[in-house]
Amino acid sequence: SGEEYDVLVIGGGATGAGVALDSQTRGLKTALVELDDFSSGTSSRSTKLIHGGVRYLQAAIMKADFEQYRMVK
Repeated sequence: SGEEYDVLVIGGGATGAGVALDSQTRGLKTALVELDDFSSGTSSRSTKLIHGGVRYLQAAIMKADFEQYRMVK
């Protein structure tokens, strides 16, 4: 189409969508392209949890109540 962009994000999974959102909110003209449907690749097969956050959640729950910790373990 001849349009120019500041950022081109290739891949519409969780990471690509996050990068596109971040660059757009920073005022950058952003384009996102995806081969298939959005989040249909690796993101569709993930646990839908952010890996680093789970560790902190488990630590917090373990300190709060052992029964709650057993539910998420």
